[in-house]
Amino acid sequence: MKTSKSTTTFLSLLLLLMLLLFSVIGGADAVRIPEHMCQKRIGGKKCDLWKCHHRCAKREPFGVGKCNGNMCICSYYCKLPPI
Repeated sequence: MKTSKSTTTFLSLLLLLMLLLFSVIGGADAVRIPEHMCQKRIGGKKCDLWKCHHRCAKREPFGVGKCNGNMCICSYYCKLPPI
C-alpha cells in the first residue's frame, strides 16, 4: 500500500497531538519511583481539593495534594526513601 508524503506527515502529527493531549488530560507529571514517595497529612475542618493541592505544592517541590475525607494528603518526592 502506497501512501503519499502528506498523508504520512498528517498521521505523524495526529499521533503526536494525541499523545500530548492524553498526557495533559491524564495529568502526567513525571515518572515517580514508589520507594521515594513520602506523604504528609495536612489537617483541616474540610478538605478543598484546590487548596490542598496548592498548599502541598507550596510546601514541597512537585508535591501533589489529594483529599481523603477531611484530611489533605500531600505526596511528594523524597531523596531518601522512608524506612
